[in-house]
Amino acid sequence: MGYCAEIVTFTIDDADIATFLERRRAAIAEVKSAHPQLWAVPMCARRADGTWVDVWIYETRQAAEAANSDAGNLPRFLAMADLLDNIEIEATDMPVDAITPL
Repeated sequence: MGYCAEIVTFTIDDADIATFLERRRAAIAEVKSAHPQLWAVPMCARRADGTWVDVWIYETRQAAEAANSDAGNLPRFLAMADLLDNIEIEATDMPVDAITPL
C-alpha cells in the first residue's frame, strides 16, 4: 500500500497571497491535528502562468478521503480555501518505494 498525494491546482488574487500563505500554515496544523495521517505538505508553488500547485500527502487514500469529508468542520482550512478560485484536485497513488530520503 502506498501514500496518496493530492495535487491541488488553483488561482488566487495577487493581493491575497500573503494572507493565503499565513492561512495555509494554520490550515496544515489544523488538518494534521484532526487527521494525523496527513504525512507531509512539502510544496506550494506559483507556476509561470500564474496558477498555483500545492501538494498534500496522506498515508493512505482513505485518510485523504476522510480529511476531505471533514473539511466543513475545519474552520482554518475553510478560511484558506475561501481565498482560492478554479480549484482542481488530483488524487494520485504514490508507491512507498518512490520516497527518496535525503
